[in-house]
Amino acid sequence: MKIHPTAIIDPKAEVDDSVEIGPYCVIEGHVRIGAGCRLYHNVFLTGWTEIGEACVLHPGVIVGHEPQDTGYTGERTYCRVGANCVLREYVTIHRGTIPESETAVGEGCFLLSGSHVAHNCRIGDRVTLINNVMLAGHVEVGDDAVFGGGAGVHQFVHVGSRVMVHGNARVSQDIPPYAMVDADGKVVGLNKVGLRRAGMTPEEMLSLRQAYRTLFFRHEPFADAVARLACEADSEPAKRILAFVQRDSQRGFAGRARS
Repeated sequence: MKIHPTAIIDPKAEVDDSVEIGPYCVIEGHVRIGAGCRLYHNVFLTGWTEIGEACVLHPGVIVGHEPQDTGYTGERTYCRVGANCVLREYVTIHRGTIPESETAVGEGCFLLSGSHVAHNCRIGDRVTLINNVMLAGHVEVGDDAVFGGGAGVHQFVHVGSRVMVHGNARVSQDIPPYAMVDADGKVVGLNKVGLRRAGMTPEEMLSLRQAYRTLFFRHEPFADAVARLACEADSEPAKRILAFVQRDSQRGFAGRARS
């Protein structure tokens, strides 16, 4: 293990022998750090936090600190970051606020400078947060979603897999999988580039286009559109959209953009 002499490591921490820890890092409490991780200088890890293998934490990163919630009174809660994640400068990820709850970030995520993941968020695999993205408490994000710089997501919002969110967007309602979202948090269509990169077949793309026309581009109540989609969904991706919009939502579902 390569540890700079100015680093402070709590005896309760579990750190793999292959981890590199830079100057002025502080590892406090029941922290576990997996093999092959590298911590640049001034990283702060605390609480009941687990960092997966081969993660890179850049200067100023804070993981597992107390949630920004006035109701939190020090109970044991958790923070978990999956393997192969990159956390750039000054990323903050706070642990859960409800006793024994957790904040979880999946594997292969790329969180750029200044992005924030609040308490009790659940982030899927390979998610990208561009600089200064703000995820409020209890937000859930599916695999392979991308958020443009400065986007803000309201508490309890669910964002589906392979969604692309516009920079500086205000996302206050749930976003179904595969959507493109504008700066007002409204659906403008499919994330076509992301779907092509994912290897979607032309038949699947056609099915998804039809599903989105049914949900967002007919002049009928959303509940009626969901019922219609239940009869029309004819591919696995379309059925995943259907399952997303059929479940209960605390925030409701985003509507279509005006233009």
